Amino acid sequence: MSMIGNLARIPNETRLKLHQSPGLITTLLYPDMPAPAPTRPGLLGRLFGSKETPEPAKHTAPAPIASLPEGDHMDLDKSWHGLHFLFTGSDWEGDFPQGFIVTGGEPVGDEDVGYGPARSFTPDEVEKIAAFLETQNEDELRKRLDPEKMTELEIYPGIWAQVTDMGEEWEYLAENFRSMKQFVREAAAKQMALLVYLN
Repeated sequence: MSMIGNLARIPNETRLKLHQSPGLITTLLYPDMPAPAPTRPGLLGRLFGSKETPEPAKHTAPAPIASLPEGDHMDLDKSWHGLHFLFTGSDWEGDFPQGFIVTGGEPVGDEDVGYGPARSFTPDEVEKIAAFLETQNEDELRKRLDPEKMTELEIYPGIWAQVTDMGEEWEYLAENFRSMKQFVREAAAKQMALLVYLN
C-alpha cells in the first residue's frame, strides 16, 4: 500500500469549521465515501442489554460542508518524504516552515484521513510556507540528494539504495516541488488556508 502526500487549499472559514467539527473532513476530502451506519451490538451486547448506537439528532448535526473543488487539491505522490528530506536534512523533524510537509500545523481532531489526521495551516502560515518555497534553489536542492543518508533514514519510498539513475529520481522530486510551489503560491495569493495529509 502506498503513502501519498496531499495538499488541499481551503478558505479559512472552512478550516475553522473543521476544527469545530473534525468529522466534516471526511465529507470535504472523500465526498463519495458513505456516512457510517449506526452500530449494532453483538450477541453479548444484546444479551446484556447494550443498545444500538443512535444516529446523532438532526438538530445537533454540524452544518454541512462542500466537497473540495478539484483544482484545490494536489497530490505529491510518493515524493513528499524525499522533499521533506531535501528541505530539512531529516526524516521526521524540521522547524516551520521548512518542515511543513510532515510537522507543524494544527491536527484536525483525531480524524484519520488515511495515515493519521490532516494538519491545517492558517493563511498567515501559508504565506510563510510560500515565501520559504520561493527561496529554494533547485541546484541547491539537488546537491542535497544523498541516497546513502536517505536509505539510512528510511526516507519513503525506500528505493534510494537501488537507484541507478539519480537523475531520474531528481526529476521526479523536482517536478513535484515545482507543482507544490505553484500550488502554495496560489493559495497564499488568495489568502487561503492549507491542509496537509497522507493517504
